[in-house]
Amino acid sequence: MKILDRYLWKATLTGLLIAWVALITLDLFFSFIAEAGKTGALYTTSQALIYLIYTIPGRFYEFYPTAILIGALLGLGNLAANSEFIAMRAAGMSIPQIVFSVLKLGLILSVVIFLLGEYIVPAADLQARNFKAHLKNKNITLTGGAGLWVKEKNRILHIRSVLNKQQLSDVSIYTFNENHSGLKSLKTVNNAERKENGWQLSGVNTSSFTPTEVDKQQLATQFDAAFLNPQVLDIATIDPEQLSTQELDTIINHQKSNKINSDKYELVYWKRFSIPLSALVMLVIAMPFLFGSNRGGGAGARVFYGIVLGIVFFLINRAASEMGLVYGVSPIVSAFLPGSLFLLGGLLFLKRIR
Repeated sequence: MKILDRYLWKATLTGLLIAWVALITLDLFFSFIAEAGKTGALYTTSQALIYLIYTIPGRFYEFYPTAILIGALLGLGNLAANSEFIAMRAAGMSIPQIVFSVLKLGLILSVVIFLLGEYIVPAADLQARNFKAHLKNKNITLTGGAGLWVKEKNRILHIRSVLNKQQLSDVSIYTFNENHSGLKSLKTVNNAERKENGWQLSGVNTSSFTPTEVDKQQLATQFDAAFLNPQVLDIATIDPEQLSTQELDTIINHQKSNKINSDKYELVYWKRFSIPLSALVMLVIAMPFLFGSNRGGGAGARVFYGIVLGIVFFLINRAASEMGLVYGVSPIVSAFLPGSLFLLGGLLFLKRIR
């Protein structure tokens, strides 16, 4: 059995790598065309290539469910076309055993993909965002999560959390004397909300330094028209998909504690778990096409129909997420419902195969 497991895993992995490389290469090609239109105004062609290289881990993560479906249909479809599944069944290996063997590989890969999305993708994306932000404004440095450092004349701002373009939290402002001869003041702000003519600050603590003393001032609220250039946030604001699970959990708790809607972040949080699991759904969907009869179009037609079904799943999954946000559906339902329905359908089709 272990020999057959390795044989099935090898065929699946070979198809997965071929599909993965093909999808990512195609996506990088079109992305490069889009980025090439910005060269000259923003950066050079070589800088565009460097930026795209940073995004490769994220592309591997994004295309994994589609790649595992196409890879399984290509790799295992070749075995089906050569009647090797028939030989395995004649040797005593049942269809459930074959399916379970492939799903074991899918489970291992799902754990690897989860770790990729949790640790490597955010780090690589941070480098990509830092690279592009530095080209747009050399006084901006992004940090992990949604934080950033900003230098403006004789001030340095550290913004720990950029919740969106309108809201910031945990801001520290270091103001220096002329010629940076010493620290003039330190202001900390718990929350900052962007208004029409400036920023409304809350929880403001200011420490002013002189050669002989430190003057401290506390204000519950303060309006500051020159607090931060809004264009900085246009550069630094990130999508929830670019945060780790821990960072998403922190922002969700912050939003809820301040009675702010957190559905967008919760949806991304639950999709962080549903995307790796959706690959298992893709494998289950692929199996009925691999074990089907050769009549009515042959193996090539079955592979094509399986790929179309995978694309339909991708579109429905994306639509369910967007519609869930619009109509107020629970984020956990929006994240897991499409995969659950397709999994149920795949299992029902598998039961009909003898």
